Amino acid sequence: MRSVIFTFFIISTAMLITGCSLLQFTARPSPLQTGNNPNSKQTALSRKASPSPESTKTEVKVATTKSQNQPKALSSNLEEELYWERLSNEELIEKVEKGSDMGISINSQVEAFLNYYSGPGKKVFIRYWQRGEKYIPLVKKILREEGLPEDLAYLPILESGYWATALSPSRALGYWQFIKSTARLYGLRITPWVDERMDIEKSTRAAARYLKDLYNRFGSWELAIAAYNAGPGKVERAMNRMGSRNFWVMARSRHLKKETREYVPRFMAILLLVHNPDLYKLTTADPPPPLVYEKVKVKGMVNLKRLARLAGIRYRTLKKLNPALKKWVTPPGPPYLLKVPKGYGQKVASILSNSRYAGSLYPVPDAHGNKWIRHRLTRGESLYVLARFYGVPLSTLVAVNGITNPRLIRAGKTILIPATPRKIWLARKTRNRRPKKLIKTAQGEKVYRVQEGDSLWKVARSFSVSIQDIKRKNGLKGTKIKPGDLLIIPRPTQTARKKSRFAGKRAPTHPKRRGVITYRVKKGDNLWKIARSFSVEVRDLKRWNGLKKNLLHPGKTLVIYASSKERRKNRADRDRS
Repeated sequence: MRSVIFTFFIISTAMLITGCSLLQFTARPSPLQTGNNPNSKQTALSRKASPSPESTKTEVKVATTKSQNQPKALSSNLEEELYWERLSNEELIEKVEKGSDMGISINSQVEAFLNYYSGPGKKVFIRYWQRGEKYIPLVKKILREEGLPEDLAYLPILESGYWATALSPSRALGYWQFIKSTARLYGLRITPWVDERMDIEKSTRAAARYLKDLYNRFGSWELAIAAYNAGPGKVERAMNRMGSRNFWVMARSRHLKKETREYVPRFMAILLLVHNPDLYKLTTADPPPPLVYEKVKVKGMVNLKRLARLAGIRYRTLKKLNPALKKWVTPPGPPYLLKVPKGYGQKVASILSNSRYAGSLYPVPDAHGNKWIRHRLTRGESLYVLARFYGVPLSTLVAVNGITNPRLIRAGKTILIPATPRKIWLARKTRNRRPKKLIKTAQGEKVYRVQEGDSLWKVARSFSVSIQDIKRKNGLKGTKIKPGDLLIIPRPTQTARKKSRFAGKRAPTHPKRRGVITYRVKKGDNLWKIARSFSVEVRDLKRWNGLKKNLLHPGKTLVIYASSKERRKNRADRDRS
């Protein structure tokens, strides 16, 4: 029996060795054996996209390190797999990349998004593409001037859908989705008046310079586009961990985020679709006319609504041509190049130079210069009170801040106010300080901040004015006021002074003219009883002791500012006890 088992084992081993030797002869050759390097095959397709003639000699090489043996083996296996996948798509690539100047890669990742954009996502893709047809000729012209491939003009379809006000969760804005730091680094201006990330011409110039820097840094358009999405630092870290400079190798690992791994395949799929719509059965409507406009140099702040009305242009058209303007006026400072419809440039220039329209076109006089105050509205403040406080016409604040209804503004909104030295001093004096009860405006008027427990009757009586005068001065319809509200106090009339002189209630004595009493709360005491026994107000008692509620506990010590008569009375009570 043992000899039979031993014989069976020898025969099985011999068959296994024979099968392995046969597999060595039938296995497909490696890229090195066939003389075709997968990296050189891919760079041949991307040579057209180089921004300079020298880049035709560049090749993407696999970065290797001594300490990364495992990533090196993994990347080499992935490169071999990608090579055979690309070899199988060679005929399709030659057919579809005729209209491309950048080089298109086709693999399973790209094909997945091709199926999506030509299937379930077809409607959204066509809408974004048709919207971009208006801007693509201008963007391609700028890219040619910057020495970059024109295929990059289709990148905003993926970034923003060619929507000027598109805002990402990371606060990236505009056609090219710049964050503020990167936008300022490449020369885009971001102020309370203008945000050039929404300007198609200026943002495209900035994006072209940024993409050129990324290409010079990585030497590959796939890596440059991935870095545009994720940031150059993250792409470099992924390259070091993988030991490869091939994006398609890194895209099959988890060293890049899913969004970045899908970003380049999505872009390649978009290029395939826009260059070969018939091949993928995409039917689109007639493209819109390309964006054309004229530029007019504007000095100072010009009311765009008034200018559009005088020039016979729809205000909506003027705003669409200038989406970078955040207000209803052009920004202060250096002259601004305003875009107007073609054929209206000379007419708009003549209107701006006509002194007859200066009063209605310029809401802010030149005497204010370029200095502005940013005032954040607090609870109870109104635009009317703010205008009186800083001495600015209400119409100016409405025009500058683009407010349609002054009564509908809420706390937290930032109001821009044209500044003078006096107004800047007022803003600095009231900023970062505890709000005072009484403030003086730029014209010397008194503004009272309503406190807790105040009523319109109390405020009118304390300032020797009538309730009707306060309501008329502040535009109030009723008598309801809230803590924090600002009330402009009119000058008292003779009649109001006489009424306040014979008022039954005596004005409270100032705390500095009173003596200090420490009172220990007894069982059964409350704030009303204590205030009545010392002839003081409950609100004063709470303010002196920092009390927010009316709750008292026996044994608590209260500080009371009382007159000399009340102090003698309190001393006598203590002597009796």
